[in-house]
Amino acid sequence: MRFNHRRRQGGQALVELAISVPVLLWLLLGSFDATVMVSDKVIAGYATRQGARLAAEIGGLETNPGVTTAQVDQDIVRNVLAVAIAMNYSTLTELDIYAPRSATGVLNKATDLYDQYDGAGNNQNGYPFGINLREQIPPNETSIGVRLVWSYHPPTGFATFTISLNEYTVLRAAPVLA
Repeated sequence: MRFNHRRRQGGQALVELAISVPVLLWLLLGSFDATVMVSDKVIAGYATRQGARLAAEIGGLETNPGVTTAQVDQDIVRNVLAVAIAMNYSTLTELDIYAPRSATGVLNKATDLYDQYDGAGNNQNGYPFGINLREQIPPNETSIGVRLVWSYHPPTGFATFTISLNEYTVLRAAPVLA
């Protein structure tokens, strides 16, 4: 009689294992996907800070007479892309250099002046936010923002979705004191 009782318990353990293994696997792979996404978000934040810092240092015509907006923007774009290349499971879709008009610093494409680049660093809209508009004389220094838009693709293949995310940083242009 005891032998039959053990056989029934063995079947129960097998059913419990069959139920718990997929759940544990789902938790493990989901945790890994979330960790990689957070890592890419941290890298994107660092890339935008590097770009905004460089944009603030370069400033406008007061500190860089004779340079073009294309030259300045390409320096900023190269700086951002050099950091963002470490985002292994994300695809860069857009990079914006802009002058926010709202206190939040969020890019509003309807009202803000911005230069837009694709994920490869190619200009998409000309240069409406020209270097001549980047004021450095206090108290009217221009705020310069850098925004990065990217799509995250989970690496495990367990989750089949793609998430579109963005990160931005806004800094004031370095002041030129008379």
